Amino acid sequence: MKKSLPLFLFLITLVACVGNKTNKSSETGDTLQFRYAKNLTVVTFENRMEATLRNPWDSTKVLGKYELKEPLKNIAVFGSVHVALLHELGADDVVGGVCDLEYINQPDIKQGVAEGRIANLGNSMQPNLEEIVNLNPDALMPSPFENSGGLGRVERLGIPIIWCADYMENTPLGRAEWIRFYGRLVGKAKEADSIFSTVEKRYQELCAKAQNAKNKPKLLPEMPWSGQWTLPGSGSSSTKLYQDAGAEYLFANLEGNGGVPLSTEKVVDKGVEADIWIIKHHGNLDRKQMISDTPLLASIKAPIWWCDTSTTLLYEETPFHPERLLENLIAILHPELEIKAEYTYFKPLNE
Repeated sequence: MKKSLPLFLFLITLVACVGNKTNKSSETGDTLQFRYAKNLTVVTFENRMEATLRNPWDSTKVLGKYELKEPLKNIAVFGSVHVALLHELGADDVVGGVCDLEYINQPDIKQGVAEGRIANLGNSMQPNLEEIVNLNPDALMPSPFENSGGLGRVERLGIPIIWCADYMENTPLGRAEWIRFYGRLVGKAKEADSIFSTVEKRYQELCAKAQNAKNKPKLLPEMPWSGQWTLPGSGSSSTKLYQDAGAEYLFANLEGNGGVPLSTEKVVDKGVEADIWIIKHHGNLDRKQMISDTPLLASIKAPIWWCDTSTTLLYEETPFHPERLLENLIAILHPELEIKAEYTYFKPLNE
């Protein structure tokens, strides 16, 4: 029997909200004060919570609006980032289904799928419609993308969609603060607030230490893929992170709030100035092979620090724990500060 969806009283989706206005309630609630997150508004009342997600690509529009009466119990989670977050909050039991299982490194999730307790929903870009219908979750948690067209037929199922737009915040702490919203969705408000408070304190401590560095090494991130090199724009949280770590990010003036694709030629022209080159790569990395694939890269002489995303938890941990990545970057950029990173995602590439 198909269960009802009592948890959300209403949902305004990306498409439906355009140009719409909602009636304001005369009831007064308590507005949750976000110190860094710019795209969230949460108001709590005696018996419910209202949340509004601003469209990060058009601040005059709403991405989603929700009213929650009780914690969610059964969620289809599309990304490994949010699966890991729910695990840290102690809310593993609400994960009813996942997408992109091959990128999830949590053994309990893989075991749950193997045992049939957690549904394998397939690719996050084209999720399995039949599996979602069978799961009949309280809500879906996908990440939105600009001009992507949404989730197509999935949206017509009538299941509330919580758009996880945290990655579009323009500061690391802004993105991390979304944990306070997610925690309230699953009845873990105190746990979420406590985690974020610890993250904020450590991040600010590290920022202060990085300001004592004597120099700012020129930093080049990422590598080309299929002829394009996608770099964080000036308004992205990654750019802010590099600056907080005491680096001179070579493309800090690049316009955009997310990843900006550039030609390899354009990046190499500037990238030759780099003192340090950091790369995230799924699997082993070999500089000779990189140059063989893209000869232009031979011009970049900076030492490479790389993260193997197939063996580390960079993507799962650092979105809501930017202090861990910041600590690692400061240790790389400023060894004179003698900061020993507890979490080491990047290591020097043996050449």
